[in-house]
Amino acid sequence: MNKFVIGQRWISETEPELGLGSVLKIENRSICIRFPAGDVIRRYAALSAPVTRVAFRIGDQVKSRSGNRIMVKSIKENKGLLIYCGEKEELPESDLCDQISFSFPEDRMRLGQTDQNRNFDLRYRTMNMQYEMKKSSVRGFVGGRVDLIPHQFNIADETVSRRAPRVLLSDETGLGKTIEACLVLHHQLITGRAERALIVLPESLIHQWFVELLRRFNLMFRICDERYCESIEKSDPGVNPFLENQLYICSIDFLISGQKRFRQVVAAGWDMLIVDEAHRVKENTSHYQLIQALARHTRGMMLLTATPEQLGLESHFARLHLLDPDRYFDLNTFLHENGQYNQIARIAGVLLDPEKLRSMDEAKWAELLSGQPVQIKKLLQPVIKGDHKSIRRCIDALIDRYGIGRVMFRNTRDSIKGFPDRVAHLVGLEYTGRNRESYLDLLTAEFVDDNLSEKTAICYDFHSDPRIIWLAGLLQKLKHEKILLICRNIDKAVAIESAIQKHITIKSALFHEQLSLVHRDRNAAWFSEPDGAQLLISSEIGSEGRNFQFAHHLVLFDLPLDPDLLEQRIGRLDRIGQASTIHIHIPYISGSVQEILARWYHDGLNAIETNITGVGQIADKFRLALIELAAGYRTKPDEAELALNRLIAETIQYRGQITKKLKRGRDRLLELSSFRPQKAHQLVQTISRLDKDRRLDEFMLEMFDHFGIEAEELADRTFLLIPGLRFNDAFPGFRDDKMTVTFDRSRALEREDMVFLSWDHPMVTGAMELMLGLQDGNSVCAVWHSPDDSAMLLESVFVLECVAPLWLHADRFLPPVPIRVVVDHRLEDITADCPFERMSQCLEDGFPAHLFDNSRVFQSLLPEMIEKSRKIAQKKVSEKLAAGLMEVRCVLEDEILRLSELKAVNKNITQDEIDAFIQEKDLMNKSISEARLRLDSLRLIWKGEE
Repeated sequence: MNKFVIGQRWISETEPELGLGSVLKIENRSICIRFPAGDVIRRYAALSAPVTRVAFRIGDQVKSRSGNRIMVKSIKENKGLLIYCGEKEELPESDLCDQISFSFPEDRMRLGQTDQNRNFDLRYRTMNMQYEMKKSSVRGFVGGRVDLIPHQFNIADETVSRRAPRVLLSDETGLGKTIEACLVLHHQLITGRAERALIVLPESLIHQWFVELLRRFNLMFRICDERYCESIEKSDPGVNPFLENQLYICSIDFLISGQKRFRQVVAAGWDMLIVDEAHRVKENTSHYQLIQALARHTRGMMLLTATPEQLGLESHFARLHLLDPDRYFDLNTFLHENGQYNQIARIAGVLLDPEKLRSMDEAKWAELLSGQPVQIKKLLQPVIKGDHKSIRRCIDALIDRYGIGRVMFRNTRDSIKGFPDRVAHLVGLEYTGRNRESYLDLLTAEFVDDNLSEKTAICYDFHSDPRIIWLAGLLQKLKHEKILLICRNIDKAVAIESAIQKHITIKSALFHEQLSLVHRDRNAAWFSEPDGAQLLISSEIGSEGRNFQFAHHLVLFDLPLDPDLLEQRIGRLDRIGQASTIHIHIPYISGSVQEILARWYHDGLNAIETNITGVGQIADKFRLALIELAAGYRTKPDEAELALNRLIAETIQYRGQITKKLKRGRDRLLELSSFRPQKAHQLVQTISRLDKDRRLDEFMLEMFDHFGIEAEELADRTFLLIPGLRFNDAFPGFRDDKMTVTFDRSRALEREDMVFLSWDHPMVTGAMELMLGLQDGNSVCAVWHSPDDSAMLLESVFVLECVAPLWLHADRFLPPVPIRVVVDHRLEDITADCPFERMSQCLEDGFPAHLFDNSRVFQSLLPEMIEKSRKIAQKKVSEKLAAGLMEVRCVLEDEILRLSELKAVNKNITQDEIDAFIQEKDLMNKSISEARLRLDSLRLIWKGEE
């Protein structure tokens, strides 16, 4: 208690940003300190107050509240208060400037504010980890909770390599367009190339996208609807609701519901626009006008559709025009070029077919290349002369110079392997109850309620339903298998769960939208566990964004009228990487409307066992006939049976026509440009190696300990995190009172209730930023016991920083570079003799009092050692800058040269694109050349015997 005197100046060790505080009151066992700069009063226990006395030394420069500065020549003390004396004036410590900060390492060390050695070590390791992460070629790609599927990462990597990604992603259904778009978006946000993003969707897909972004990529989007906008405007009239957050998901119908929302969303300004189901954005409609207005004011843009040419080449051209109106300016020109693409695709087809290639002679080559540019003939000369080793290079050159792939990507199931077989089990059941007609009426009402706009009040009771009795038998038969059941709505799912428990005792779980997100996750996790639930009963929400790949049996208790929704249900199991055959069970009551749907889907569309291209177009043609048939199916069963058979036959015929048409229109060259196996596999292998690197595990465990989080190991690379007594509330991403995390990608894919920690995860990046943003470890004193001659060492860590606009992504060439220097009291550079790991093992926490009592150490020797260290670090700066500038030249100048050469033969390349790269290169060179060196941390070491 005697060390505190009213009026003394102290600084908070835990809140240095508060500036200088004055002792206001001393009471029993506590003290009150007022911090004028922060306008707060803190009460501390006197014996354990986390504060440091502010006491300047002779030779220091101090600043008064009025702004005057004096050089301290001598110091007087009056009743425990210091008075700093200059040449002609005196400054009582009570008049010191309140805003003085001691967060700089030299300031803290001069005041004796020092931390533990392990904090210095963790700080330095954090800087090195952050440098590696930002320099990584796969930064932004490692954080997604997704399988490492080569074609998806290939498209994402190709897209983000462009200065402003504006592309059409048109992979066939089930190949992962949503994942590809999310990978691109995640990369853009992580690297700072985008800050504001808008996703425009059909209403039915909003939840699916929200879940994908949150669960897989840790991106929290705001779902924006009229209710949200009205709530914002109510609290602040006149505000644009689309400026309240950075990331939004909206229904396209909501945005065009009125001119007000239309104007607001366009005026808000966006860095990235994503439009899913883009084939629905038809020219000359309000939907098209909205997207066109947004596209004009948005730098990056992605359109997603599995059927880009479903509505004809004119509509396809209209969507390409949205992406690049300068390139796709005229429909007739586009149609002419489209024919040329087919000719180039024929050439690529020959190159890829060994039998065709062997049969090619001079005459056939001449015929194939007839009418083609001289450049193509010259390009193919090595292959024509028999050098088949150059085939891949020739194909890449054709793709690069003559393909449409600069704007559009498309992968097909024919080109991407790895899908499982699907086996349909249609189970016709008889209803033997007394009120069969009433029961069939109920099934019709159920169909109407599920699929049509008119709604009926249905009270579901399935206790004696033949489908439940059949399901109980299936569960008994497949008692060691996981079974996913999907039905249309919540009431039905709850009724099924209640009914099945009356017939068989099994472990089952529900999954529907009235459950909280946490409850849903827990039920899904229980379903995934080997000893968990055998049956998961889900409403339609289970068909959106979830991975139930570990299950191989799907029960469709009812069938949707929309075949895309049917494929979405099956897609929960039918995924790339699924190793087992998928069994799809469809129970229906004979003579009911469900029988019509089941038979039409299976016999007519073949949509149960096969993913059909153009299925939406086929369904649109027959939907009305199907509904009319369902309405009259029971009144005249014989006629209805004939009508159903005719409908199935017509569907088969039309399906064949559509399939043939789509295959004829396939651009083989486009498919090749969308997937380059060698490049894709290299990218995936790099991510896989990083996944297996356990340095992240070790680093984050050390971080958890530093910030007061207890980590209990549950399994290999999997931990339960619990906040301890020293928990720092500022630690990012910690939710609830505990959480389970894993560093294992495969485990994270199986257990979506676990947090997947990767180099891109906001908890990891946020912990690094928190550590480096605090002063922890930037001022340390240590003792190195050694029988050698005594010496004073100074270990300094400088950071070379490049200040540049975020969109420039400068840290891919020069991220913050830690530069470590060790000098001794003779001002000699001994860094090479004191490697970090070896030196850290030799040091102990210590406070060499005799050094701090020696005024010469802090007045002259320490400043001289710091200045010497800075000069040594500065010499290393030139090496780092030269390396960064060289990489800029290698990457950007090579791209500029490549684009300039391509422009001569490929009209896809515009001069604006080339000029943009030139401007980017010039700005990048300027930013790197002006990089600055900053002292980050100091460790003063006494080497010898104490």
